[in-house]
Amino acid sequence: MDLLSILKSLAALAVVLGILLGGAYLLRKYGSRIGLKAGVVSTDLKVTEWRTLDMRRKLAVVRWGEREHLICLAPTGDTLIATRDASPAFKPIPPDAANDGSEQ
Repeated sequence: MDLLSILKSLAALAVVLGILLGGAYLLRKYGSRIGLKAGVVSTDLKVTEWRTLDMRRKLAVVRWGEREHLICLAPTGDTLIATRDASPAFKPIPPDAANDGSEQ
């Protein structure tokens, strides 16, 4: 390889990296205008459990606010099976609170 081909390769690499970094900058700056919100995570929407029915279908329990929804996910479409009020969030008992002091 001669020096000219090495310089051409490095210039091409610099152009490709510039395009990638420029695109990332533009998405970060203007992404919110097209519906992309970086760093925003919904705290009230959560998949609490899911089970596989067969190779193509799954059941998912989705908690949204104070409601839980049982949804069947399939290639032909998704179906809402049931909805109920969500149970209070499970909070494990700390180990020292579980010991009532009767054991010594």
